[in-house]
Amino acid sequence: MSSSPSKWVYGKHSTLELLKIHPESLKQVLMIPPEGDTLRTEIATLCQGKKIPLRITDRKEVSQKAAAKAHQGVVAELALREPYLSLEELLARIQRDPGSNPLILVLDHIQDPHNLGAIIRTAYGAGAAGIIVPQRRACPISGAVRKAAAGAVEYVPLVQVPNLARAIQTLKARGFWVLSLEAHSAVSLYSLDLGLSLVIVVGGEAGGVSPLLQKESDWVASIPLKGNLTSLNASVACAIVLYETIRQRLGKSSPD
Repeated sequence: MSSSPSKWVYGKHSTLELLKIHPESLKQVLMIPPEGDTLRTEIATLCQGKKIPLRITDRKEVSQKAAAKAHQGVVAELALREPYLSLEELLARIQRDPGSNPLILVLDHIQDPHNLGAIIRTAYGAGAAGIIVPQRRACPISGAVRKAAAGAVEYVPLVQVPNLARAIQTLKARGFWVLSLEAHSAVSLYSLDLGLSLVIVVGGEAGGVSPLLQKESDWVASIPLKGNLTSLNASVACAIVLYETIRQRLGKSSPD
């Protein structure tokens, strides 16, 4: 699957955040009449203020450009700004904040755009320093990803690398500990000390975390489950481990 960015972004929140953070990345905005909608009205005002061409059109054209139904009456054309940093650029940003124990996500071939968008949104809420994805066999930063992320794509540093294992080796050399999530591991997530500089590896929908990345990990742990479930959706699992990390760092008590 190609990892090139999409030309069109749709949805009110994703378009609004682009207008606020990266207006230079927008060529134009197409929108149905605001008709009292607060967010669409704010989008129109920002377009005027930032001199972004805005065209009021009908729902049919917006749907055609978005190639999706859940566009909320707004679609924006991108200038195809490269959305990724290099790994060294991410590490340089982290080094400018030496007092923290940073948290980085590595996504091992996540291919569902709704999963990826939800993970980016949760990572932003959890204060993750960045997200690393592979160049091949991974979901591109599409309009669907941006909509599911509700604007968080514009805030969370994204890194694309040719080889995830080498990226993890680089991070370990810089003092990071590495945790891979694996549904069948006998080690519970809740038995680990997650207060360190941490890399969390979350596997794709089909195969989970690859054996090679598990081998590179300091810990391979599972989220304990009740009943007959064998695993959780990737974005749900990611949210659980991110907020368990936050809970530990805040010194709260552990779950039963």
